Amino acid sequence: MSARIAKVLIGIFLFPVAIAATFAFSQELATIKELHTLSAYFLKGVVIYLIMHLVLYKPSYFYVLGHELAHAIATLICGGKVNSIHVSGRGGAVSTTKSNFFIALFPYFFPTYTIFVWLVYFLVSLFRDISMFAGQFLFIIGFTLSLHLVMTIDSMKIKQSDILKTGYLFSVSLIYTLNILLLGLILSLVFKDFSFSAFFQTLVNQTSSSYFAIYEYLFL
Repeated sequence: MSARIAKVLIGIFLFPVAIAATFAFSQELATIKELHTLSAYFLKGVVIYLIMHLVLYKPSYFYVLGHELAHAIATLICGGKVNSIHVSGRGGAVSTTKSNFFIALFPYFFPTYTIFVWLVYFLVSLFRDISMFAGQFLFIIGFTLSLHLVMTIDSMKIKQSDILKTGYLFSVSLIYTLNILLLGLILSLVFKDFSFSAFFQTLVNQTSSSYFAIYEYLFL
C-alpha cells in the first residue's frame, strides 16, 4: 500500500474522531458557569477580528510570521535546527535540517499568538493577581484565535505545499481535530469548569460508539 493511499484511509478513519471531538467540545463548553459573564469579551474579540478581516485589513504578514515560527518550533521539538526564516505578506519559508508531516502541519493547528498570550498571562499570574484583567485576556484570546482559524481556512483554499505533500483529506481531518483538541486545552486552562479530561473521555467514548456502529452496519 502506497503512502498516499494510506493517508487517504487515515483521513477517512479520522472523520468519526472529528465529529466526536465537535460533540464533546460543545458538551463540555456548556458546563462553563462563568461563560455567560465572560463570554462577551471573547465574542467581542472574535467579532472585531472578523470585521477587520472582512472590511479593513487582512493581517497576512502577521499570520505568515506566526505560521513560520510554528514551523520553527515544531522543528526544534523534533530535534532539528532552524537555519533561517523568511517572512513577507505574500508568503514565507523556513530553512531547517529536518522535515516530516508533523513539522509541515504544525502551524495549521498551533495558534502561535494565542499560545504566546496565554503564556504571558500565566507567567505574570504566578507573581501577581491579574484576575481583574480576565476580560481583556479573553478578548485577546478571541481575537488571536479568530486570526488563526480564519487565516488558516483562507490559506487552505489555495494549493498549499504543506497540505499537498501530506495529502489533502488526511491534512484537513487531522488539522480540524487537533484544532478542537487544542482549543479545549486552552479553555481548560482559562475556565476552571471546563475539564479537558472529561472532554477527552467523551471524545473517546463517542468515537468508539461511532466505529462500533459503522462496524455493525457493514458486517453484522
